[in-house]
Amino acid sequence: MRRLYYLADELHVCQQVERSLRECGLRDSDFHVVSRDEIGLYQHRIHSATAYQRLDVVPAGERWALTGAAVGALVGLFAMTVQPLAWPIDGLTVLLLILVGALFGAWRGALIGLSRDCYKIARFADDLAAGRHLLMVDVNDRNRSRVRALMSVRFPSVAFCGRDSTLIGPFAADPAR
Repeated sequence: MRRLYYLADELHVCQQVERSLRECGLRDSDFHVVSRDEIGLYQHRIHSATAYQRLDVVPAGERWALTGAAVGALVGLFAMTVQPLAWPIDGLTVLLLILVGALFGAWRGALIGLSRDCYKIARFADDLAAGRHLLMVDVNDRNRSRVRALMSVRFPSVAFCGRDSTLIGPFAADPAR
């Protein structure tokens, strides 16, 4: 599936777009809005984007889990080679250190990700801060052109801002973060 991004200036326009997309055959789960006006989204009964779509929780958690697993593996292999403790360190201990490192890393990364926007919507930060609303429409190959045509004909004030995959990868984030 692909995600189409649009920017709108008014919440009532987002509500009209949502109604039109529903009439076009899209489900409620295929349309989400990111806005700084969460109360307005609630009052207009517009589907707000989920935390998974808005925040960097999952990608950061995955990156940190891999980092924690690598650190656990290095510590475990070092301890298995040097044998610094009174009891022998074997492969099971190394596996446990890898697991503990991965779990700690995932927890730490998820906490960090809660404080950042997802890399897919971070490029719209200035528009969102200016009071605009980001519409995310998930489409498949069958209805992509139909949705694009509907949006350009019925909602010319809503600006098309690009398309992307609906998948969120752990290493696709901006390396400057």
